[in-house]
Amino acid sequence: MRGKLVTFFSILALLSILFVFNSCDKISDFLNDITSANVGDTLWTYQLSAPTIHFASTPFPVGGDGTVYFAAGGNGDNGTDWSPQRIYALDKANGTIKWHTEDLETWHINSYIVVGDNGNIYVASGYHLYSINPANGSFNWTWEVPQSLPDGSGNDVYTYGELGPIALANDGSILTATSGSGSYSRAIYKINSSGITEWHRFIYSTTANTPMSVGVDGTIYKMDLLNNDNYYSLTAIDPTNGLLKWSIKASYKSSGYENIVITSSGDIILFEESDSLEKIDHSTHQIIWKIPASGINSLTMNKNGDLFIYDQYNGTSIINSADGSVLASGLSLPQHPIVDNNNQLYGIISDWHPHLSVTDDQGNIIWESTIDFDGNSLVLSDDNVIYMRSGNVLYALQGDNSIARSGWPRVTHDKRNTFNVNKW
Repeated sequence: MRGKLVTFFSILALLSILFVFNSCDKISDFLNDITSANVGDTLWTYQLSAPTIHFASTPFPVGGDGTVYFAAGGNGDNGTDWSPQRIYALDKANGTIKWHTEDLETWHINSYIVVGDNGNIYVASGYHLYSINPANGSFNWTWEVPQSLPDGSGNDVYTYGELGPIALANDGSILTATSGSGSYSRAIYKINSSGITEWHRFIYSTTANTPMSVGVDGTIYKMDLLNNDNYYSLTAIDPTNGLLKWSIKASYKSSGYENIVITSSGDIILFEESDSLEKIDHSTHQIIWKIPASGINSLTMNKNGDLFIYDQYNGTSIINSADGSVLASGLSLPQHPIVDNNNQLYGIISDWHPHLSVTDDQGNIIWESTIDFDGNSLVLSDDNVIYMRSGNVLYALQGDNSIARSGWPRVTHDKRNTFNVNKW
């Protein structure tokens, strides 16, 4: 009889445990109890619940405390999903929502999400720039593009246009620019951490997807069409007053997700047109080297100063950033990779099978995930966790290294999306 009672209570206990797990909304709490997850293991997942809400296709940022941020809202699918975007914060421990903001202005965001030095989150949507409190998701302030500004000749010009990408200045201010379509005067703006405009600089035109980058001394580098001559130039802008320091013609390729990379010495590396790459001395403004490069979209650089350039037809080339020499070419490496502190590369190798691959710099696969994902979303945290999006699900995977803290290891430079060579 005693044996039967033991068996009965054992079964009852097992059924109770199964009930608890089956009643959970997610299995993340159970997975997070694993004290030593293997590399590539799923730690937790977060799924958007409403079918009309979708992740924005932008790189996830990670805050200083490990919080993961993303934007989600309607995306215009079927001409019906027009709900405004919101910013969400997920707890790194288990993927639960810490908070979400109120609605932003539009159904899309115009910029990457940037995490400031003070922990505040910044994002542009429509004609507004938002500063978000990391503690509760409330808006610290909202800045709106001015309707008009004086042009220096005694007249006001119409300046109300949609914002584009943003970057973080050395002093923690936000840099943004109007870049949407329409007939208005475009400008770059520097907005301090209190939401006050410090200066503006008129620009002729700029490509909507092209971000600005911030150099070692705080100089702002941005492509612009100077003098209405239909010839793009790299402009160097003084961060204290917005005045032009110097410019050099670059005939810049105007599509895709091109970025401007800054080396640790302050020199600038960028694409010229669609067939060449060049390095410019930040002090003399002269070209140090220029090499042919085709099929290019973005640049990343490891801690050794090696540049990775992806060509969909010819594979990836590795360029020595010091002298422009080609170290390797035709490699099967992740496209637009993230580089970790061990010089491993993370990303998608083949669009036909868009799963996560981790390789060394010669294309040897170290490990892979079977999960297909949006490569643009990928981020690697300081505590060796990989975050990525597949459809309407955000995954946290166990990695074995943190994102590099030197070079230019991500298109947006760092896990906070600052586009600033000094920020990590």
